[in-house]
Amino acid sequence: MLVFLLSLVLVVAPAPLLMAQASLHCQMRPQSLKAMMHCFRPLLVFSPSPTDARLKKQSGILDRAADDMMDRFVMLTPVVPDAKKYATPLDTPYIVLKQDAMRVIRKRFHVPRDRFEVLLLDEDGRMRLRSRKPIDITRLNRLIDTWPERQIEMSRRGAN
Repeated sequence: MLVFLLSLVLVVAPAPLLMAQASLHCQMRPQSLKAMMHCFRPLLVFSPSPTDARLKKQSGILDRAADDMMDRFVMLTPVVPDAKKYATPLDTPYIVLKQDAMRVIRKRFHVPRDRFEVLLLDEDGRMRLRSRKPIDITRLNRLIDTWPERQIEMSRRGAN
């Protein structure tokens, strides 16, 4: 009976609901790095301006590979002044944090307000990649796919 009910839930529940996060305890729209822990891989994109060309380029790169980002539980997290002027991506999973949270993140990772920088964190919050230029999708995917957690994810039935 339990197997039947579980099968029914899997058939009836919409696919995005089941695949939108790393596990069921994760928030769909986390409001802090702490809330992303063990759920998402934050891609912190620090930019001196919400309209910076490098920020737009990084967002475009991620948008063209939104499926890859969803498969790998990457959460685009821009760290910008005046976030209200930030043009959110079309398809890439993202979260725009409150200004106070952005200030704490800048301080934690020692990134001045006038610098463009991209940091990829793993699900445990450890920095795995730091770049002063936008990161291409091939480099991002290859790096994430080498991590033990991602290897486990890829071995799951129906995983991408």
